[in-house]
Amino acid sequence: MVIDSLKKELTENIKKYGLKSKQAYKTSKRIAFELENVYVKQKSIPSYYNKSMEALKEYMQNNEINPSEIRWNKYALVHGYLSSQSMGFLDGDGFNKLCKEIRKEIEGQKKS
Repeated sequence: MVIDSLKKELTENIKKYGLKSKQAYKTSKRIAFELENVYVKQKSIPSYYNKSMEALKEYMQNNEINPSEIRWNKYALVHGYLSSQSMGFLDGDGFNKLCKEIRKEIEGQKKS
C-alpha cells in the first residue's frame, strides 16, 4: 500500500535528516495527500458497491443462470456498475461465490 511505503520513507527521513527536515516535511505532505484521496475514494466506493449489488441481484432475478465474469463485466460497463473483480474483492470471497450467495437468497425468497 502506498501509505505504508510513505510511512517507511518518513521514518527513514526522520532518522537520517531529523524531524524538522525538508525531506520529512515533503513526505508528511504526501502522506496527507494520500490519506485525503483514500478518504474520498472510500466515501464513494460504498455507493457504487451498493448500486452494483442491487443491479446484480436484479440481473440474476431476471435470468435463470448466474452471469459469468465476462458477461457481467460487459453489462456493468454499459450500465456504469463495478466490474466482477471489484465486486468480488469488496465482498471478500470473489465474484462466483457472491453470485452463489445471491442465487441462494433469490431461491429462498421464492420459497417464502
